[in-house]
Amino acid sequence: MSDARKVTRRDALKGAGAAVGAAAALPAVASGAVRRSGRKSRLPVEQIVLDCQENRSFDHYFGFAPWIGGFGVPPGYSQPDGHGGSVRPHRFTSFSTADIGHSWTVMHSEWNGGRMDGFFTTDGENALGYYTADELPFYYSLHRRFTLCVNYFGSVLGPTWPNRFYLAAGTSGGITTNGVWGYGVLDYPCILDLLEDAGVSWKVYNLRHFDNVVEGESDNVYVFFKRFAFDPRTRHTTDDYLRDAARGELPNVSILIPSFSLHVDEHPPADVRVGMRLQRQMITALMRSPQWQSSAYILTYDESGGFFDHVPPPEVDAYGLGIRVPTWVVSPWAKPGHLEPTVYEHSSVLKFIETAFGLPTLASINHKFDDSTPGGANNEASGGAATGPPAPPRDRIQWIGDLTECFRF
Repeated sequence: MSDARKVTRRDALKGAGAAVGAAAALPAVASGAVRRSGRKSRLPVEQIVLDCQENRSFDHYFGFAPWIGGFGVPPGYSQPDGHGGSVRPHRFTSFSTADIGHSWTVMHSEWNGGRMDGFFTTDGENALGYYTADELPFYYSLHRRFTLCVNYFGSVLGPTWPNRFYLAAGTSGGITTNGVWGYGVLDYPCILDLLEDAGVSWKVYNLRHFDNVVEGESDNVYVFFKRFAFDPRTRHTTDDYLRDAARGELPNVSILIPSFSLHVDEHPPADVRVGMRLQRQMITALMRSPQWQSSAYILTYDESGGFFDHVPPPEVDAYGLGIRVPTWVVSPWAKPGHLEPTVYEHSSVLKFIETAFGLPTLASINHKFDDSTPGGANNEASGGAATGPPAPPRDRIQWIGDLTECFRF
């Protein structure tokens, strides 16, 4: 996240957490009565669970997986060292590593006009570190039964909150920094508006802790939207999720917000095992739920955190796409052992929800940014002008996939 937030928002992070053992066998499919709530889906998936972790790139997590094929780091891959030589990626020997730059300026320097050759010269050797199955056993174990999206990109070449705004609303309204936060500071439609107006049930679960919104500690951007700033459904807890899953009472859409303050979101320098252990708990709870047979768990990352990736993101508009991030689709309906090559970004999750429940697109009801966006310091694409480039919600763009390609419907 970092960027324009208060110094304590990222600099005070300390690695934490107990070790995660080797991935255990995933639980068998649950059985039992299901207590349905909300609206009937058009798809076999009636419960969608979304978790967005923090600041990891695709190659950084899965670029050297033995089953990744041509979607991983190419043989002989290296980055210029800025002095006529080159530097190759290296395996991290620590589960907790330093936070590196991932602001708009840094991301664009790494991207370098699509050449993808600025990681080392911009962010140093830590930008070229990677993990393997030895460090991420649970995540790697998901491949056997589920689908990994190998062309899922962040939405913005920039930090956390703008990318999470896209995940919530299909647009950040031109915001490219972490300089805008707080209860009700955004006044345009987000996915909760579509769900609410259609009678689709939803809850936001804050995992481990409800982080401080006023102090800029929270990734629960849904309370940034005026209509939902103080809605009690945005304040559910880990225990609420575990109870709802066990009872078969999860809503149609569950949004999980891992705590930044307690270092369970995988944002460096947090210990990667801590976030992985939390995800294992949440996914296992769903798989043991009476609702498992009609559920899908989507695990993604808001942005790359400055870590390297070799795939140039498609240029959609002045704001992105961003650098590739890992995304799992975990469901009994997911294609097992599958690497899905369709191009996705955060609006793909919105499109999947819209497809499942027959909702309109956010682009059809939000025309606030069709022609321009508010300029100034928080819209670096504006170059300091009073207005910036347009940024209508991207769920209208046909060639961006809607995640249905990951399933066997």
